[in-house]
Amino acid sequence: MREKIDLYPDYSAYINYIDNNGISTRIIQKIINKHRYNRKYNKDLYERYQAIANKVPIFEREPRFDEKAPINNKINDDFFGEIVDFKVGYFVGKPIAYSYSRTDESEEATGGKEAVNKARKAISDFVTRNNMFDVDMEITKYASICGYSGRLLYIDLEGNERVMPVAPYETIVLSDTEITEPKYAVRYYETRDINDNILWKAEFYDSADIYYYEGQLSGLKFIKKKPHLFDYCPLQGIPNNREMLGDAEKVLSLIDAYDRTMSDNSNDIESFSNAYMIFENINLTEEEVREAQKTGSFSFYNSSGGRVYFLTKDVNDTFSENHLNRIEDNIYRFSKTPNLTDETFGNGASGVSLKFKLTGLETKCGMFQAKMQSAGIYMFKVLASGLRKRTIKIDPLQCIMEFTRNFPLDLLSEAQAAQQLIAAGLPKEVAFTSALSFIDDIDYVMRLIEQEKNSIPPLTEDYNAYDDFEYSENGD
Repeated sequence: MREKIDLYPDYSAYINYIDNNGISTRIIQKIINKHRYNRKYNKDLYERYQAIANKVPIFEREPRFDEKAPINNKINDDFFGEIVDFKVGYFVGKPIAYSYSRTDESEEATGGKEAVNKARKAISDFVTRNNMFDVDMEITKYASICGYSGRLLYIDLEGNERVMPVAPYETIVLSDTEITEPKYAVRYYETRDINDNILWKAEFYDSADIYYYEGQLSGLKFIKKKPHLFDYCPLQGIPNNREMLGDAEKVLSLIDAYDRTMSDNSNDIESFSNAYMIFENINLTEEEVREAQKTGSFSFYNSSGGRVYFLTKDVNDTFSENHLNRIEDNIYRFSKTPNLTDETFGNGASGVSLKFKLTGLETKCGMFQAKMQSAGIYMFKVLASGLRKRTIKIDPLQCIMEFTRNFPLDLLSEAQAAQQLIAAGLPKEVAFTSALSFIDDIDYVMRLIEQEKNSIPPLTEDYNAYDDFEYSENGD
């Protein structure tokens, strides 16, 4: 679990100092130094997700007894990875739909229909060029593991606006409000030179420039400064929640307890400690015992009434199984992750029961979606400042992000429910909103229905379909 010092630091004093005195190498060092505990904890979490040997506690376990060839199983049940991957798949398994509004309001804000068309193309090109599906997946993964993620906008060598995810243990955001709206930011990361020596690089971002530093963390040196071509700080943070905690952090002790129990049970089975062989009135050397363990048989002369038999341990496997089941249930419960082995998720489960089981996950994803939308508004604000230099105008408030959960829809049941609500006398707008879960914008749907009606010629119009034809005397 995190200590208080491992939480994301408060940089309010640093913001005031930089506002009044500007940036310097000394301040960069102090900013990075203040972040070191949060960095280390988040890096450890990410490496635990990767199942790096010395970052998963069970892999560091030592044998209980000092034996010549001890049995010491280290079983890692990857609940940590499942909690993260399940959320990523559910939240952004279906790509976020980015678009630009096409309404009278957007035309007024952008500068007419032609300007809206240019803005729509610019947004579409930005999303396609950067593969926002992949960017959003990585950001969600980082945030789910470590509590927040970084996102950096930059101009590539061809002059195009690009965006990339940045690891949280490489990202420091200084903000007066939330890290989704940065005032200043620092990205720092470890590299190696051609001699395989560690070399640290740091980049400081303000509303106009990037300041580059290199060296050791204890002695960075200023290298150069250049404009980043945006009007706002282009490196932002995207928190998983306001506390910036990962999704699995509160159940790490439960996961460790499950791993220990599973490993202990495996040790007992492998060492045959549930049954001991008794040699009564028989003298055997240690070598003979080891040989018997290898071959499964041995011979001796029973002249002294000696005998060999097993002393079986009364193993309470029900207690062990119930203990593991309780831990497993609590891991899923307190991490708000559905257990897909639950019978509720069988083929006969209804959409209502499935959604009820997903309430915790949906609550968790709803909090993150709110942060993603706030971060999205700022991202488009920065993007707009870059596009403006290419005479393309976009209004960040007219940029749309549509989120669709990766949830199997029971369209037949929803359609039948909508029909029954309409038959009961409810307006279509109410019926569609209540029963059809895939409808996000009911006003847009109702407009489409009206447009479809208007495009169908009325059958009651009085006209002669044959008035335009001419008949010849021979009937042709």
